[in-house]
Amino acid sequence: MGFVLQLFFFFIFLFFNKKDTRLYLILVLLQVFSFLGQFLVGEEINYDSPIVIFNIFFINICLFLIIAPWRYAKIHFVYFKNKKFIFFFKKVLYKVLFLNLILSLILLIVIRTYIPSIAAFKAEGAYRGLYDKIPYFANIFRYTFVTQNLGYFAIPFFFYYLSKSETSKSKTALIYSSSSIIAGVAFYSRAQIFTYILVFIGTFFLLKDTMPTKVKRKILKNFKMIISIIIFLFISLTITRFSEMDYYGDRISKNSKIKNPVVYSIADYAAQGYYNGAKGLEKYTEEKILYGEGFLRLVYQYLNFFGVISWDAEASKERVGKSFDYKAHLFYGYTCQMVYNFGYTFTFLLSLFFYLYIKRKLVSKIYISLESLFILVLLLVISIVSIFYCGFELLYIALLFLFFVRILYTFRNES
Repeated sequence: MGFVLQLFFFFIFLFFNKKDTRLYLILVLLQVFSFLGQFLVGEEINYDSPIVIFNIFFINICLFLIIAPWRYAKIHFVYFKNKKFIFFFKKVLYKVLFLNLILSLILLIVIRTYIPSIAAFKAEGAYRGLYDKIPYFANIFRYTFVTQNLGYFAIPFFFYYLSKSETSKSKTALIYSSSSIIAGVAFYSRAQIFTYILVFIGTFFLLKDTMPTKVKRKILKNFKMIISIIIFLFISLTITRFSEMDYYGDRISKNSKIKNPVVYSIADYAAQGYYNGAKGLEKYTEEKILYGEGFLRLVYQYLNFFGVISWDAEASKERVGKSFDYKAHLFYGYTCQMVYNFGYTFTFLLSLFFYLYIKRKLVSKIYISLESLFILVLLLVISIVSIFYCGFELLYIALLFLFFVRILYTFRNES
């Protein structure tokens, strides 16, 4: 019954697919693959109680709310709402991304030289050993890790300049945006590589009607080559990491149809969020609510650093770990992670707000400002990574950066 119920939801998702809304279709298919993956890794959900059925309804309603508004995209023209601010923002952004690009490349070289083992880097935290060995490595590492998503701001510039056939400027924007994916490679982060390429593809389908036909064909042709390289890189990181972890084979479920640790890790990577999310919600009680502790950690760290609040990182880690039965490192998907942090009611309301905000920005509009596009690209990240986790925690620094530049621009004009 549960399997049929889930297929019914996916049928509804696909039923709402409009003609030529490939972005929406991609987001739906991500959820389909995540759901079907559980049968490959032997972690099927047991639909044997009313609470499980309720949670399946709730998971799918929330997923629909953060995916469905993208089907309204019919953008044919991107414009500058405030030309002076855009040029100011671009100037500041490019300087920051140039620094990020250099630092990401330095980290890539240093980490590959001193920590060639992905297992040691990820599972054992070997990078901490370089804090004292290499001057300023700790500062560079932390700065790059925190700011690695700022490259997403350059993606709208890339497609805007392509729509104007300004090839040189579009290439510059592409190079600066690549600071995000290079940081992902430096940190051995499959999630960052996956997210960057899908945000890039998603933004293309969001803005494809703004570009000349020749440009679209050229991009699609290059996409095939780029995606092939990214897939190769993703698989290479996976093989290198899990081939070093002999004990990982012991984690494979006896019911799994996949026995090879490397192949299993890829299938489990995609499927984990859905089945863990459903099982996690079954165990949820009001005593487990974290009031945002799960993904406001970075905010609390900075507030504590500047003396605004008193906050203990280890105590916070313990609270989150206890709430998730000391399995907080796993993927739980968008809905489950939101519920554990804010409860069912706020999760639904925030998802509804997400839907209404994006719909208002896209419905019946063929024109969109570049300023709005910055926010939409960031919100697209949430829809994409929803098969893994909530994603809001990825946006704080980017939004703070945008807010900071806006204030800087205002003071500059008033002085």
